Amino acid sequence: MPESYKIIAIVRNTIKTWNREQPRLKREELEMGAKIRLVMAALAVLSMPLLTQAKVMLVVSSDEAYHQEIAASFKKSFDKPMDEYNLRGLEDEARKLGKSLSAMQPELLVVVGNLAAKMAKENCPNCAILYCAASNVNSLKLAGASTFGISAQPSSAKIIDGIRLVFPDARNIGVIYQASFTGKDIAGLQAAATKSGLKLLAEPITQMKEIPTALNKLISQIDLYLMLDDPGVVTDDTFPFIFMNCFQKKIPIFATSSEILKKCAIAGYGYAPDQLGTELAAFAKDIVGQKAGAAREKTGTAKLLLNKKIAQMYNFDFPAQAQSQGMVVQ
Repeated sequence: MPESYKIIAIVRNTIKTWNREQPRLKREELEMGAKIRLVMAALAVLSMPLLTQAKVMLVVSSDEAYHQEIAASFKKSFDKPMDEYNLRGLEDEARKLGKSLSAMQPELLVVVGNLAAKMAKENCPNCAILYCAASNVNSLKLAGASTFGISAQPSSAKIIDGIRLVFPDARNIGVIYQASFTGKDIAGLQAAATKSGLKLLAEPITQMKEIPTALNKLISQIDLYLMLDDPGVVTDDTFPFIFMNCFQKKIPIFATSSEILKKCAIAGYGYAPDQLGTELAAFAKDIVGQKAGAAREKTGTAKLLLNKKIAQMYNFDFPAQAQSQGMVVQ
């Protein structure tokens, strides 16, 4: 047989074999593809939070000590079945949990901190939400008949009373704010200040890059700076700038958050995390038991805190009355 015929015969046999085996190979390929897709789906499920059918779910924003202490106190006081999830400060974790909750929403979602509040707003429109230690609820527009919370900020009257107690000679108070976060608080603060014979100079901004201009405008007109727990103004990057400018001009700072106070304020109000967790648990019990009253937001029990370390930097002595009513922190 000529060599060319042998080659043609080999090719024909190869084609016959391929045609005979192709269905089997195609079937095996499809089965393998199905197995791969099944494994990928299983991995996706395993990566999602493991949730039960508990009526209540506690979501904590981060590993920060303040958040964890609130959560620990809540769990100690709340005696009903619940799920718990820690977002660890990660947006990816919030998205994962959000996907799970969109399919199985709890009767009550208890959120601690800003990231957990944001996750709840975006993924749980039909379940009751109870928030605390969240200063972004106004910007999120986290409100409604099924939304409850413990305010992250003391009342306006309490803030002004605290300022008068610690700084009796202060007359002009400056504050920088973003309307989407703390705009609702400013009107109340201005009314309370006016009632007490003080003047509140409030400078609004829309972006953090406007802080230097706003502070420069205020600093020559004030003898006290009020640092609100406003995430549109106060961050780890911005508070050192505000503090150093105030310190150079010997302008003391009064804060509305214990975390801010520890870093740069002579005095301010803060919530004890264990007390806040206990109050949060009591509120959650009322909501689950359908015993919650008309008030959708409660104000926690804030304590007047005096920062001895920062006061020494300013060579500031606390008035006797402030020492008797406040708690000194280092």
